[in-house]
Amino acid sequence: MSNKTVAEKLGYKPGCTILAINAPEDYTSLVGGLPDGAELCSVPPAGAVHLFAADHRELNTHLGDAIAAVEPGGLLWVSYPKDGASDITRDNLWPAFVPYGLRPVRQVSVDARWSAIRFRPEGDVKISMDRWG
Repeated sequence: MSNKTVAEKLGYKPGCTILAINAPEDYTSLVGGLPDGAELCSVPPAGAVHLFAADHRELNTHLGDAIAAVEPGGLLWVSYPKDGASDITRDNLWPAFVPYGLRPVRQVSVDARWSAIRFRPEGDVKISMDRWG
C-alpha cells in the first residue's frame, strides 16, 4: 500500500498554485496537506486545477472554466463520487472532455467518497483509450 498523500498522487509540486473548484471545504486536509510553498488560489490561472463534480449538472456548469484556468503544461484533475453515488462514472465522464481536445490519462482514489481522473491534451497522450471504455 502506498504511503503517498493524495497531493503527491495528484502530482502537486512545491511552489505550485492550486485552484480547487467546487471542492469540499476541507480540501487541504482531504489531499493530505500541500507541498512546501504550494498554495490554494481563488482566481486563475493555476498550475493545477482540481474540479469536483457531484453530478453531470455540476460538471457541465464548471467544466469550461476549469479547463480555461489551467496554465500551459499544468495539471487538470476532475473528481466525481465513487460507487454509483452519482450519474457520473469513470466511463461516462471523460467523453465530455473530447470536444476540448483532452483525454484521460490517470485515475486515483482521493478518499472513500471521491475518485479523480487527470486529463491532458490529446497530443500529449501516448496511451490507448481502450482502458477508458
